[in-house]
Amino acid sequence: MDCTLHRHLLEAYLDGELGFERTLEVEAHLASCRVCSSEVQSWKDIRVAMQDSNLYHRAPVQLEEKLRARLSQENRSKRMPWFESWIWAGGGAAFATALLLISFVITRPAAPSPAQDIVTSHIRSLMADHLMDVVSTDQHTVKPWFDGKLDFAPPVQDFTSDGYPLAGGRLDYLENRKVAVLIYHRALHIINLYVWPAQDNGSSTVRAQTVQGYNIISWKKNGFEFRAVSDLNTAELRDFALLFTP
Repeated sequence: MDCTLHRHLLEAYLDGELGFERTLEVEAHLASCRVCSSEVQSWKDIRVAMQDSNLYHRAPVQLEEKLRARLSQENRSKRMPWFESWIWAGGGAAFATALLLISFVITRPAAPSPAQDIVTSHIRSLMADHLMDVVSTDQHTVKPWFDGKLDFAPPVQDFTSDGYPLAGGRLDYLENRKVAVLIYHRALHIINLYVWPAQDNGSSTVRAQTVQGYNIISWKKNGFEFRAVSDLNTAELRDFALLFTP
């Protein structure tokens, strides 16, 4: 694929709108073209940054109460003669504009939880035909692939003998930082394992939760945070986690 065509395809590729064959064609081009690959990564970083909950702030409770009281007062003022209402509207246009903007902030839904973010990332990886950046069952191939792409070296292991073969890895963005994602299989089920440095070298017990029908197993070990998500049942997903925490 020629670079002159990339602007017609990259946006559709990022939105998951290309067919399977066209997606493979674009990904093959990205693997060999540093310029296009860098541009795609920049677009991904911008999209992730725009979802940062720190960009939004909830209005103080006192302000919300004042606005609601003012709205009630406005409802009562509808009985005023039309010319008085017109005078008030002319003098209060700036206030009305601010009211609309602040009301948007007040009614904005709460930011998704970290667990919801992980499930969303898991679903997106399955729908966008971009589950892996590096495809290999060899941990000695997957682990070096992350060199220079992250500020840490993720612990990569293959558990084929235990029924959880390594399939590859990719980069993702969670909790305001780049993370490593290791992909494993269990029969026909896919496990996305998210890994990033912990704040300390301590360990934690394995915890389980379910979000949107997907099971999430969380634990901390040897200075790393681990989150495994899959539609695999909780018992087998716990067994998978225990392979990292003997």
